[in-house]
Formats: sequence, C-alpha cells, structure tokens
Amino acid sequence: MIQSYTKPLYSLVFLVLATVFLFSCGKSGEQAAEQQQPPATIGTEPVVSTNQSELLKLIITPQGGDFRSFKLGDPLSKIKAEEKFELFEDSTSHVGFTYETENFEAIDILYYLDKNQALSSIRVDVYLNDANAVRDLSEQFDTYLSGKFTPEKREAKSSDWRGKGGLSIVLKDVSKGKDFGLRLSMGPKGSKALSM
Repeated sequence: MIQSYTKPLYSLVFLVLATVFLFSCGKSGEQAAEQQQPPATIGTEPVVSTNQSELLKLIITPQGGDFRSFKLGDPLSKIKAEEKFELFEDSTSHVGFTYETENFEAIDILYYLDKNQALSSIRVDVYLNDANAVRDLSEQFDTYLSGKFTPEKREAKSSDWRGKGGLSIVLKDVSKGKDFGLRLSMGPKGSKALSM
C-alpha cells in the first residue's frame, strides 16, 4: 500500500505560509503606526517643571522644627537618622543631602555643624528648570515662611524673615543665565549658611 503524503504536505506548507503572512501583517501595521507618529525630537522639548506647591511640600516635610523636623542645636546623629534624602557629603563641618525630582530638578540641603557636632545653620539650594518655576516656588516659599516667621525685608531677588531666638531666614533667587534656582538660608546672623 502506497500512502500519499501530498495532502499533509500541502496542509503544512499552507500553515507555514499563513503564519508568515499573519506575522508580516502585524509588522507592517506596527511600521504604519510608527510612520504616523511625529518623529521624536530629543533635547529640543523643554523640560516641564514640577508642580511648585508639591515641590515646596517635599522640601519642608516633615515639619515641626526650624526646618523640616530639625531645630538648631539638634545633634548630628538625629539628622543622619531622620533625614530621608540621599547623603552626598559628610564632613566634620557639615552634612549634605540631595534629592532629584522626576523632572530633573534637584534639592541640596547642607546642615552646618558647630564644634560639638550640633546643627548650627542650614542652607537649601533648589535647582529648577526655568524662570517661571523660580518665580512660582519663590511665591510658595514666601507664603509658607511668612506664616511661620516674621517678615523683615523684601527686595527684587531676596526676602528676609526673623524667627525666635535670633534666627534669620533668607530666600534668594540665585539664577544666572540658563541656570535657575533658589537658595534658602537659616541660622543666627553671621552663621556659615547666611554668609554664603
């Protein structure tokens, strides 16, 4: 008895061709969809700034002290145990912590220490994407700081407040050219954070 393999062979060839056809249709559909989308432009789109009230909340939280949950005079051990940002600098005169937002804005906090390794002053540098972000965050800071401390002096690029026990607070627009940012300094008059 002679068996014919022609029918199963045709079925196999048909199945292979149908599979190839279906996969090629899927690929051409993907290519058509890619061609309909505008080409991506890398580096030409402006980076969107973070919502400034959310950024302020990130900078000042947790609250309860002079800044975040810390009071001048707190020991270094408390700062290292409770600060949630990433440690990037650790010396005998200060510790630095940093945080970067999803929109490439950054917050650097320097906690300056006295000879007893206790918090003596604080400097916060906030690096922003544009002048509008600087203006908006400055307004957010002004509202927050004016509710917590006594306003003293306002100028075009700087505002000062006074706190209990001789605490001075200064907020400055430190933008230069295409570099945008704010600096918040807190401490007694003459402290390291205020002198920079």
